[in-house]
Amino acid sequence: MKFAYPEFLFALFAIAIPIIIHLFNFRKFKKIYFSNVSFLREVKKESQSKSKLKHLLILFSRILAITFLVLAFAQPFIPSANSNQNINNIIGIYIDNSFSMENVGENGSLLDEAKAKATELINSYQKTDHFVICDNKFSAGSQRLLSNEEAITKIENIGITPESRMISTVYSRLQEALNSNSTEKTNKSIVILSDFQKTTNDFAEIKNDTLIHAFLLPIVSTKKNNLYVDSCWFENPTHLLLQQEKLLVRIKNNADQDLENIPLKLFINDNLISPASFSVKANDNSIVELNYQNHTKGIQAGKIELTDAPVTMDDAFYFSYIISESINIMEIVGDDAGSNIKAIFSSDSLFLLTSSSVNQVDYSKIKQSNLIVLNSLKDISSGLAASLKSYVENGGSLTIIPSKEIDFTSYQTFAVLLQINSFTELDTSSLKISEVNYTHPLYSTVFEGKPENNINLPKITKHYKQSLNATSFKNVLLKLKNNDPFLTEYKIKKGTVYLINGSLDDDAGNFSKHAIFVPTLYNMALLSQLNYPLFYTIGKNDVLTLNTIEKEGSLKIKQTDFELIPRIKTDADNTSIFVTEGISLAGNYLLESNTSKFGLSYNYNRLESDLNTFSLDELKDQAINYSLNSSIVDTNSASIKSAFNEIKNGKKYWKLCIILALLFLAIEIALIKLFK
Repeated sequence: MKFAYPEFLFALFAIAIPIIIHLFNFRKFKKIYFSNVSFLREVKKESQSKSKLKHLLILFSRILAITFLVLAFAQPFIPSANSNQNINNIIGIYIDNSFSMENVGENGSLLDEAKAKATELINSYQKTDHFVICDNKFSAGSQRLLSNEEAITKIENIGITPESRMISTVYSRLQEALNSNSTEKTNKSIVILSDFQKTTNDFAEIKNDTLIHAFLLPIVSTKKNNLYVDSCWFENPTHLLLQQEKLLVRIKNNADQDLENIPLKLFINDNLISPASFSVKANDNSIVELNYQNHTKGIQAGKIELTDAPVTMDDAFYFSYIISESINIMEIVGDDAGSNIKAIFSSDSLFLLTSSSVNQVDYSKIKQSNLIVLNSLKDISSGLAASLKSYVENGGSLTIIPSKEIDFTSYQTFAVLLQINSFTELDTSSLKISEVNYTHPLYSTVFEGKPENNINLPKITKHYKQSLNATSFKNVLLKLKNNDPFLTEYKIKKGTVYLINGSLDDDAGNFSKHAIFVPTLYNMALLSQLNYPLFYTIGKNDVLTLNTIEKEGSLKIKQTDFELIPRIKTDADNTSIFVTEGISLAGNYLLESNTSKFGLSYNYNRLESDLNTFSLDELKDQAINYSLNSSIVDTNSASIKSAFNEIKNGKKYWKLCIILALLFLAIEIALIKLFK
């Protein structure tokens, strides 16, 4: 037990006053004469005994009343384990201003309530204390020390921001700020005002500091329900003019009630395309299918929209993709190459086919191609191999069709360079293709469902066997009856390699004349289009890589009344663009340079959409489970100042002392008036 003002304890000497009054009874007595007093002796003894008891009780009541009154002024308290005798205080205050703080509580929006409590907290400190004010923006200069007035001014200017931070990141940043601005005699503490969403609070990742005590102040919302668009994707990865698109949209319902016939809108280039409705169960999600047709080429800027309150930032979801004007295909032919490839692509205006002899390759056009087909090459030179390796790693698609006679050493060297399986020998067994990977995008649109086993598939009379060494990620797309692969897909960094284990010569089988050959090569070309991400998430450090060299300042991200020159990084072949830096508003944007134009779409982080939060008991469990040096402050039971001071300085008992002082004064009065 300690006292906030121990000097008041000297007033306990006032206890002597009722004691003196009791010892020296100054009351005057009046004599009354009786004719016979023999009958009064017993009454006199009895009256003196009761009077003595009454006076003692009154004395004790007065002593206790004075004692508790003095203690009330001295303000007794039991020191908290967190209290210390340091003079200087540095307090790091984090105010969660993410989108979830748009939600409403008992006193308006959660952000306004958090700002009010933070201001009240600052006013409870001394003028000599300093503060570090932090929010989700992590702006420059946010780690410097502020006075009371400066801290309150900064808090007043905090508004909702799209950035979302994990609690461990916030804690680490405040730790760094406090440690860099403190001395050994500085009392350091962290105050976190947040709704403590479960999706953004990773308490297990917090690096605890025993010298810094954290105070967690939950701001409680009255509404936990939220309906929002979570994500979207296309069933088909390729996009063509007049193609029928199937867009799949995931809707999430964070509410305890089912929702039915909720309207959903789809806009493409600001035109309403496909209004729809959906139903979703309580605390569940639903996949909504939107069907429409592509009517224009170029950039397609899409938006999916629903209506829900009070959190509205996740009611719209943006995406974009490109319908190419053309697909560039480069065919490098050997001496005995046929016209099979030319026959497929020359009749379609979508494809621009360039054929050149292996001895006359224009290496400058390799980077400009979507798909390169090596058709019937007997060997692959080291220069061509190196160019193709760089081309594939930077996102290009390569199809390898060997000649009927090859230089195994040359092909094996090329295979090692690409880290794919190599050809080992020629197998002249007559085999049919027995398995097709129907789920792969190359064949998923060719067949309706999975055909029966008696489907007529190509017959192969000569094929090259593959090495069995482990390679990069691969998919076997066509398999022979003896389980040898005939068509294999390899994912090499950003690009794709298709390896066909046989030539297109008539002596090698009927693959080039079979009905499956045309869609195989056709879909290889379609899938070779560079598909940039449908959307980006604001706040994440995403990078877009272009297979061109762009000059500093030549690229611009644009929207109506907005223009940003993004930070870029160039190397020998590519330009990496930091596309999410500087973007704070969700929407569809354009990335432009002197030579190209792309659509970029940005959405807010959906971590903020799940409004489920930790309760007080759950927060206490988290603090105990991860041994955090922290206290949970229930701001609903008392003012923030009193609740915080009780934890910071210890439990105070001056109010109890006043109550007891009044109680004993009442007892004294009752004894005087009622005890006859």
